[in-house]
Amino acid sequence: MTFTNYTANDSISNNEVCIIYEDKEGNIWFSSEDFGVYRYNGESFTNYNQEQGLGIRAVQTIFEDKKGRFWVGGGGGLYRYNGKSFFNVTKNGPWK
Repeated sequence: MTFTNYTANDSISNNEVCIIYEDKEGNIWFSSEDFGVYRYNGESFTNYNQEQGLGIRAVQTIFEDKKGRFWVGGGGGLYRYNGKSFFNVTKNGPWK
């Protein structure tokens, strides 16, 4: 078995990962301390952070519900991914 260090290859920005999640499509999602979340599709990495509306840098949980919606949470609150960007889910805000 061979292991690849993607941090050493400059594919991800930090080597501290808190959560790893595989979605229904087989993509691997994981948090990277201070750098939001990454999605790995088997070929390349996509980083989602404050530029995409994710207001937490230390993601502690990732979940895909039955409708295929992604939920991301951490010390800074709960966020949902709409396929393009994240928005903060609040008590009185939109989340359906």
